[in-house]
Amino acid sequence: MSLPEHWWSKSQSYVSDILSLLAAAPDRDAAYWRGKTFSGSDLIRSVTETFLALRNSGVGRGDMVAILVAPNSPEMLTARYATHLLGGAVSYLRTTNPGTRATVLPLDHQIQILRETEAVTIYADAEGSERAAELAAGSGIPVTRVAHAEHDGAGRTEGAGTPEAVSWEPGAPAFIGFTSGSTGRPKGIRLSGGAWEATLSAWMELGREADCATILVSTPLSHGVAPLADAVLALGGALYLHETFDAEKFAQTVSESKDVTWTFMASNHVFQLIDHLVERGIRDPEAVAAAGLSSLKRIVYGGSPAAPARIAQAFRIFGPVLWQGYAATECGRITTLTPPEHGDPDLTATVGRPFPYVEIAVRNPETGAPLTAGETGEVHVKSPQMMDGYHRDPELTARVLRDGWYSTGDIGFIDERGYLTLMGRVAHVIKVGGVKVHPIVLEAEILSHPGVRHAAVYSVRDEDGSEHIHAAIECDPAEVVEVEDIRSGITEALSPIHVPEKIHVLSVLPMNSNGKPDKELLKSQFS
Repeated sequence: MSLPEHWWSKSQSYVSDILSLLAAAPDRDAAYWRGKTFSGSDLIRSVTETFLALRNSGVGRGDMVAILVAPNSPEMLTARYATHLLGGAVSYLRTTNPGTRATVLPLDHQIQILRETEAVTIYADAEGSERAAELAAGSGIPVTRVAHAEHDGAGRTEGAGTPEAVSWEPGAPAFIGFTSGSTGRPKGIRLSGGAWEATLSAWMELGREADCATILVSTPLSHGVAPLADAVLALGGALYLHETFDAEKFAQTVSESKDVTWTFMASNHVFQLIDHLVERGIRDPEAVAAAGLSSLKRIVYGGSPAAPARIAQAFRIFGPVLWQGYAATECGRITTLTPPEHGDPDLTATVGRPFPYVEIAVRNPETGAPLTAGETGEVHVKSPQMMDGYHRDPELTARVLRDGWYSTGDIGFIDERGYLTLMGRVAHVIKVGGVKVHPIVLEAEILSHPGVRHAAVYSVRDEDGSEHIHAAIECDPAEVVEVEDIRSGITEALSPIHVPEKIHVLSVLPMNSNGKPDKELLKSQFS
């Protein structure tokens, strides 16, 4: 059977652009995963087979496909591409953790996602087939799997029907991403195709500017790194896909490949990487080059506040390659701190200036009135990457989306130069003696102390409801850290009222499922 050469062309979407680029060089390596190499024709074949399987399962325009495949496999991309070519939308079932796939969702949470999204099928690979069968039994939603048919060299499948894409509708839902939130209950964030493509376009702009082509991905392709992976393929680049972040494996891959030009990390992954390099005696750009890591032109990081002292350490090791992104799933990229700006100590405490096409306003959290430069308030964002709303939660949507602006819940201020500094979350402010203490500010001060690797500041309430500041720290075992020196530093830099009543020194600071210090656990064990 002869099939149309570019059967996806009618879509006129980011997917059709990527597939046409892959088709132009079908033998070029496009992805690496679990020791296997995938060419452009391999990815096209996967999209074609998945498209036909989903269509034969009845998937069409407006339908939701739930994806359950091996972590960061190429199918996490190709299943989404196939669904979008059918005019459908996707959600992912494995994890709601944007930083790592380590915490897999329990069965009941996965069933909840299936029901809330009204998924018409569960797309599963061989690795996910057993769990998919359980989900099908618990939800009544059928499973779709690809029967790998005979194909020709252009990725066209014989004997499975003729694929024909539908036209792309930017205003239609394309993705519902789930985050666990503080309660652990998954919360759906609905993005349109236009919002997805706006994020992809912004990443492409950065990639062209930095001449970046090949990326190492170690955070889940079900979350924020996904449009970045799309952008790399759209720029003609390739993907190295790791299931989760491991500092040693990361360094080894970059050294052996010699062509990884950028990566995307959670902030704590940057800290793990520099700790690993320091343990190997790699402490400056010359040593980085000698270790075979100089191909990295951009280390994009975000997800949690980055301590200036730790980022300064990373800058000393790597040089001007760090690129900080402050973002939210609800509104995409918000600000950026560029590699040269990381060399300015006055700027490393900020999260940079607005991302292209993004507007930022700081407002009074009680009245909503706009504030001037230097005044602290709640950060509001307007962006083409904005979500449509929280899925099936119009009340919450109405609280955070007004007149095209998203209320982030973050506290900060914009200085005269246009740089945004974050102070913490509205809900996390600690009031001590009538003074508002922002944990993020105090944590940054503690982390500026030599030898402190990680720090968490949290509130402990006594029986009468009064709040008390506690801190937990993890130190470099090769350094001698005196708690009293930390207290003195806080008093001098901030004020005596900022000094924690207790500073707990731990061998390892516990992290939650999102890769951030587990403050709830710390409160229960160290109060």
